[in-house]
Amino acid sequence: MTRDKKILTGLVLTTIVLYMLRKKIATALNTTPFGAISDKLFNVISSFEGFISVPVWDYMQYSVGYGSGYNWDAKRPVNKTDIIDKTTAKRWLLAEAQDKYDFVMSKVRVPVNDNQLLALASFCYNVGENAFAGSTLLKLLNNGTNKDIVANQFDLWVNAGGKVNKGLQGRRKAEKELFLS
Repeated sequence: MTRDKKILTGLVLTTIVLYMLRKKIATALNTTPFGAISDKLFNVISSFEGFISVPVWDYMQYSVGYGSGYNWDAKRPVNKTDIIDKTTAKRWLLAEAQDKYDFVMSKVRVPVNDNQLLALASFCYNVGENAFAGSTLLKLLNNGTNKDIVANQFDLWVNAGGKVNKGLQGRRKAEKELFLS
């Protein structure tokens, strides 16, 4: 085998091995602990959700506090009698935000920065784990697509009940900007 063929073979094998190890490499590079960004994530999500102490029907569930659909104290979905204060609402949001953050970390297979993690966790908090896991946004991200193209996927998630929702448009714009920063 010639010298050039040996070099080419080595490069091809290295590329294949790195491709196979990309999830482990990304996990090793994405090491920001939740505690280091929890306040930022709380600020991002709470600014979109706003605070309500009395549950309201929100799409397919009751929602209270900063958009929580789950009563973390009673370990069940929120019901219409779950009236809470801001301290409880923050605790619930942080519990759910950590859950979504951990889920995002488990699905992202490429290195991302803290702002991208914040944007993705906020997005997942809003659309849910199944929608995030099956999204083209995540597929493009994990395929190494240019981040500007990936960020354009945020623009597509602006409908509620089959109609464009101005609140979701604003949220997605902010998440997209955070993702790109």
